[in-house]
Amino acid sequence: MTIINTEPEEIQQINIASFTDYILPGSRDAFFGKCGKEHFRLLAYLSTQFHNTNIINIRTNGGYEALALSHNETNTVFSFGPTDQLANTTIEDRPNIHFITEDILDTQFQLKWRQTILSSAFIFVDIEPHNGTVEHDLYLYLSDIGYRGFVIYDDIWYFKSMRNQLWYKIPESQRFDLTEVGHWSGTGIVNFNENIQFDKRDNSHWTLVTAYFNLTKCPDASPEICARDKNYYFSHAISTLSMPYNLVIYCDPESLPQIQQIRPTWFADKTRYVVREFDDLGFCKNDEPLPRRFRDYREKIIQNRREKPYHFDNRNTASYYLFCMARYAMLKETIEANPFGSTHFAWINFCIERMGYQNLIRLDEALAVNRDRFSTCYIDYIPETLVKDTAEYFKFGRCSMCSGFFTGNGYYMHKVCDLVETKFLEYLYQGYGHADEQLFSPVYFENPHLFEHYYGDYLQMITNYKYIYDNPEAPVYNFIKNSFDNHNFAKCLEGCRFLRRSIDLGKCNLSQDYMGYLGYYTDVARQNIHYVHPT
Repeated sequence: MTIINTEPEEIQQINIASFTDYILPGSRDAFFGKCGKEHFRLLAYLSTQFHNTNIINIRTNGGYEALALSHNETNTVFSFGPTDQLANTTIEDRPNIHFITEDILDTQFQLKWRQTILSSAFIFVDIEPHNGTVEHDLYLYLSDIGYRGFVIYDDIWYFKSMRNQLWYKIPESQRFDLTEVGHWSGTGIVNFNENIQFDKRDNSHWTLVTAYFNLTKCPDASPEICARDKNYYFSHAISTLSMPYNLVIYCDPESLPQIQQIRPTWFADKTRYVVREFDDLGFCKNDEPLPRRFRDYREKIIQNRREKPYHFDNRNTASYYLFCMARYAMLKETIEANPFGSTHFAWINFCIERMGYQNLIRLDEALAVNRDRFSTCYIDYIPETLVKDTAEYFKFGRCSMCSGFFTGNGYYMHKVCDLVETKFLEYLYQGYGHADEQLFSPVYFENPHLFEHYYGDYLQMITNYKYIYDNPEAPVYNFIKNSFDNHNFAKCLEGCRFLRRSIDLGKCNLSQDYMGYLGYYTDVARQNIHYVHPT
């Protein structure tokens, strides 16, 4: 078996400077861009893994993909698609590229070029309008004719149709995600040759937990809750349900068939369904003075909000709050049962793709970090003094840490989930309550040793897990500034260092003004570190 090395360092070193004269000046930044931003270095690198063979390019896109694929001059590139985009270039003069205007996706031309297809080491595909169905039809055709190479598909993450109609329909054993060294919009390989393999992380020791319950059927369903009905959530759930990880799915009985229809059959051994009625959910805590079922908590929450009103989103009904709290009960139950023998566990929202496709790209990388402590995105720093002023703290829905995705090993996850439940009950009996995220800060300030944070905003709840890739300004003006202003210099410096490392490694860029702020907060926090609050 041949394993093709796809380490970024290996691919970034590929020398494509000889193509300079072929590239129009306005396109040179893209063509010579870093792997992980642009895919041209990856295409050139893959051409060096084969010799004296054919390579097929479908759609010319100015001819630049074909040009990169021609890097190894022992190979012959057949590029299919319109050639009108080649004007003002000399790419057609490359002796090992043949530009062909025939549509190889048309069955009559597939027959004509069948032997060329079968003899090609690999095929690159970038077809507009990226609806996924044409790309999947090509996959089926290649399967039918016994093709023994691999196919590189562009834009597998950026377009929802590419995810749903192509990528998630490919068996996990055949697909390899090379986005980290390919194109920012998603580069996926579909492999038809078991003797050729690509690097893939082993995240089999993880169990992820998610859930869907139809809250529109709850007695307190608001117009805002009803506006996002079952179809809304299921249309955004395909990504979560198609994840190639051990997955425990909690749901109500009526939703089970639809969830089972979405979850690919090849993940049957990685899937467990836990079917419950929403009102029958609850907490397993021996010292609890109130009944343990959600139907009983709902009335208490409604009563609390009536007696101590505060500003909150109308979507945050009592039932919605309880659904969010169910995360911690489900995780504890999953950890105790541990159906897959996992060491690490994560909560992931049922419709995580609503937070942006970049979160989908970075999920595999995030899990591979293997953080043991309870790890969540710290979005906005709220000082401990405010948290301890309970009446003021619950006047608004102040949420500082994100609960849409969080991770930990079995011990830390179970411990923090239990403490969050305890805080829920504590505040409930005092007449307060808003959202599960509002419980994170009280638990954290009492138990900082249980937590490990990363930084971003809600749209980066997974994206920024290992490095800050997107929106690097948000951690500066939300977390770093606020922790600095409240004299928690240790956390401020932690956030500064996390961001600085990401910048130094080229994961993100910060404007000159914000770099000045970052430098100031770093220097002053470091000078004041001996005055720091223990958290």
